Amino acid sequence: MELESKIFERKTVIESALIPYGFQKTNKGYLYTKDFLKGAFKAQVIITSGGIVSGKVIDNGTDEEYILLHVENQSGAYVAKVRKAYTLILKDIAAACFRTNPFLKPQSNRLTLSIECQYQEKPDYPFAKLPTYGVFRYPANRKWYALIMNLKRALVDKECTGRQKDEIVEVLNLKIEENSEQDLLKIRGIYPGYHMNRAHWISIILDDSLEDEFILTLIDKSRTFAVGGKARAKGKKKHWIIPANPEFFNVIEYFSSSSEVVWKQSSRLTTGDIAYIYVTSPHSEIRFVCEVLQTDIPYEYQDQNLTMKKAVKLKVLKEIPHGLCPISKMRELGVKAVRGQRTASAELTAYLKERSSL
Repeated sequence: MELESKIFERKTVIESALIPYGFQKTNKGYLYTKDFLKGAFKAQVIITSGGIVSGKVIDNGTDEEYILLHVENQSGAYVAKVRKAYTLILKDIAAACFRTNPFLKPQSNRLTLSIECQYQEKPDYPFAKLPTYGVFRYPANRKWYALIMNLKRALVDKECTGRQKDEIVEVLNLKIEENSEQDLLKIRGIYPGYHMNRAHWISIILDDSLEDEFILTLIDKSRTFAVGGKARAKGKKKHWIIPANPEFFNVIEYFSSSSEVVWKQSSRLTTGDIAYIYVTSPHSEIRFVCEVLQTDIPYEYQDQNLTMKKAVKLKVLKEIPHGLCPISKMRELGVKAVRGQRTASAELTAYLKERSSL
């Protein structure tokens, strides 16, 4: 593996940090140069608009690339000295201009962020010999409900062929209800649980074959077993916070003007659930209380800001007055941030019920 690839693995560039750090914008992305080892060498680091990092070291005495740096079997004292100094430059860039992702693949990281937003739970890495395997646990009893691991595709997908067999993928293991595995295994992208009891676990290759929202419903069900219960009982309401961005749509006017509205389908919503509509900046407050009337409505829509394939019908129960439930109040009631759909705290639900006479 290239030195740059190793250092910037599992990292995402913070583009706004590059120019303040010292990068210059070019037609290829961003370029950073720095002399080191008393001016004997020059590091040139390029970061593309997609966040791909490449670099080389120039010998200032000859004005040629010092290619020995990238030859692995070159381990002499002088080469090691140059490599160490260049590595320190790369690590400083990584610390200042990148954020560390918990996993390798984009879908793995999106799902991890959704879990954090929904449950405020982050993965831990308990396996000394498998340090990239992340476990999600229910905090109260430390039981785990999801595992993300990276391994060869062929270990999970027995039908893959050719180069796909050796492709490194990230796989999600989830617990399922007994006797439900046969129906789930009919879905492309779902496989028998890898190294688990196949009657109770499934594996999903996180390569975007399945939509995030569908996987999140399976994560939610898996988590119920760690909590100590079964899948949510039919008819039992859950209370959700759903963010709505007024920059792209006049949210307040839309919800104020009708008793029933159609909105983008959010994961894990069930008929009868309560949805608190949180209008994002510059409002940053909950403005509407709604009941879910219908889910999974086919609805094809796309523009530069939004893509919809399914919709949900909401009944507007109450408009919350401006200033009654701003983000500052929500933080007092146990909701630290709203970066995506998440459950409402019991304190917030009680507060809104009392203040809005619901």
